[in-house]
Amino acid sequence: MEQDFISLKQLAEEIAMDRSHARRYVLGLGIEPKKRRTTESGGQLTLTVSHEESEFIKQKREEHGFLGSSKPVEKEVGSFYVIQLIPELDDKRIKLGFADDINQRLAQHRTSAPTAKVLKSWPCKRSWEKTVIDALSCIGGKLILNEVFEFSDVERVIDHADKLFSLLGAPSARIEVSPHSPYNNQ
Repeated sequence: MEQDFISLKQLAEEIAMDRSHARRYVLGLGIEPKKRRTTESGGQLTLTVSHEESEFIKQKREEHGFLGSSKPVEKEVGSFYVIQLIPELDDKRIKLGFADDINQRLAQHRTSAPTAKVLKSWPCKRSWEKTVIDALSCIGGKLILNEVFEFSDVERVIDHADKLFSLLGAPSARIEVSPHSPYNNQ
């Protein structure tokens, strides 16, 4: 008997998304995935949607121009930012994070913090975000929630980030493949 559901993992592969992005996308469409034990997951609980829901999701992806196209789902290179959320009340409260488009991200923050301002940003790989946040929070940051911190010395955070990003180099630089690498045989 054919199952009447599909795992979110399998659906994500079919619509060319990573699992966490697919989950957010599905939730954004108003669909609540159900946890089920599947053979594919080795009997572990995994998120699933019905076949009817999966067809709806695929249709929406196609309407947005993603299925059958070579558009990337997410940009790998963007900006790491330091945003002062409420400078007039607390100039030590800082949001650290990654954005594909720094101006768009600032506009999003301004819906709840209208006076927010970008103190500085740097070109950054998406995969560097957590490491950079960890490195910067270690220099006197006190976590408030998510990626929002209180810092006693905001200029020190920015100086530290300047040094860190100078060491990391250009995020768009390609790694040269060795002639001895198995990647040359692909």
